Amino acid sequence: MIQPSPQLRELLAGAESALTLDLAALELASIDNPELDSEAALRTLDDWAAAIAGRVSPQAPGAQYLSAANRYLFEEMTLRGDSEDYYAPANSCLDQALVRRRGLPLTLSIIYTEIARRLGRPVFGVGLPAHFICIYDDGEVPVFIDVFDRGRLMTEDDCLDLVEERTGQRFEVTPVLFAPAARREIVLRMMNNLYGAYRRRGDALRAGTVEDWFRQSIGT
Repeated sequence: MIQPSPQLRELLAGAESALTLDLAALELASIDNPELDSEAALRTLDDWAAAIAGRVSPQAPGAQYLSAANRYLFEEMTLRGDSEDYYAPANSCLDQALVRRRGLPLTLSIIYTEIARRLGRPVFGVGLPAHFICIYDDGEVPVFIDVFDRGRLMTEDDCLDLVEERTGQRFEVTPVLFAPAARREIVLRMMNNLYGAYRRRGDALRAGTVEDWFRQSIGT
């Protein structure tokens, strides 16, 4: 059985500096495909970041960056959420999401934030109830991005409407609700998504591997 790396275990034990999200996500994807080409996936992220960098200067304001990034990723690269087969394991595997240009909100958010990290842009993942989005926050007016919906830009009220639509509840605005998610939280959420996907497909072997990794990572 494939074992999680020491770095992934460190990350899930609370060492936020142990691993970047792209590497952590690729380690999880190796459960689905032990022969996956991590270097190819990382090159794709590098190439997409370079393409965006060629269209907007590092000094450009956030609105210009978001416009250039969204045009490239969602119009030219056709990145979007997979509504047709939402629970497919491929939607939780970073390498496959990069090839298929489809994925879950969380997987697409990792793509979006990791490209922004390469470009020094303040983009972070936000784990809303029943949905995962990104936030661009440079200390001025924060902008929320629904990467599952082709990069739709949203306000706080838009986010509350989206959560209400998905949960039937109207949440109040609190600092916790819109706080950037820690890398550990994101990886655990990705584990949960992958576990659920395998359970739905009746893939007990891979579901068991995800569960075993989870138990190892939190030391139980």
